[in-house]
Amino acid sequence: MEKKRHALRKLLEAVEKELLQKPNRKTLDRLSLLAGFQDWDSFQNALHGDGGETVYGGHGEMKSEE
Repeated sequence: MEKKRHALRKLLEAVEKELLQKPNRKTLDRLSLLAGFQDWDSFQNALHGDGGETVYGGHGEMKSEE
């Protein structure tokens, strides 16, 4: 029984370690594609703006902030 408990603990530690890691760039690019953006950088620019502009929906509709 102790061997099973130890094996389960090791498995849970490995899963937890994987869940806490930051996704790699390839994963972030793929998630951005699902959201309708070309890549992670364009998604970030849409979220945070670029050069004082507000970007709506990530489809190129921009409105200058005043």
